[in-house]
Amino acid sequence: MSLKKVSSGEIIEFKGNKKGIIINIKKVAPFDVVKDSIINRLEEYVGFFNGAKICEINCDYLSDIQIIMIKEELTSKFDIEFTEDEEKKQLGLFDTKYVESLRSGENIVYDGDIVVMKDMNPGSQLTSIRDIVIMGNISAGARAIAAGNITVMGKIEGFVHAGANGNDRAYIVGNCLCPKVLQIADNIAEAPDDDESNQEIKEISPEIAFVSEGRIVIESYLPKNIKKKEIYRG
Repeated sequence: MSLKKVSSGEIIEFKGNKKGIIINIKKVAPFDVVKDSIINRLEEYVGFFNGAKICEINCDYLSDIQIIMIKEELTSKFDIEFTEDEEKKQLGLFDTKYVESLRSGENIVYDGDIVVMKDMNPGSQLTSIRDIVIMGNISAGARAIAAGNITVMGKIEGFVHAGANGNDRAYIVGNCLCPKVLQIADNIAEAPDDDESNQEIKEISPEIAFVSEGRIVIESYLPKNIKKKEIYRG
């Protein structure tokens, strides 16, 4: 028995309103098929969608984590922006997942807050539709992706992405921000190289990263060492 191949047009449709573009998933299909259908449609009309704002992905059967994963891949491949519809935010109760330790190569996705009690080792990854808290360090080669905020009690050296659902009001806090890549919503930046004299200050200085006027800004929490760095997109 052979299965009929379903075209991209049968699975998805693009509609527009005053807030942006809405992607509707019309038929049930495997996650990879849905993701590839959206990518193929965007590639087919890449000139039209260049710089587009997508306000919603409607699907009855994909999880919030899967939607975030689709958004992650689309924003990495195309010049598009996901905007968050404040009217559709729902206040609800979410469980918190406590992780005692995170081994290299371990990948955790969760529909709630995640708290890691120790370091994130190289090769480990977290994905949350809420907030992520790390009680230790995020090592180089580790990845933390959250729709909400990311708070790290130690040093950040890996990849961190807050506001992964398009929320540019999300923030990243760490005792020392020196990640390979830092991203908030669709704002992506690499931390600048610091000289040795600044490194000693960074090691004892809690910092916060947020978006201001379309660029990522890092500020120190310590009044006597107030400093501001601007990391521009691109």
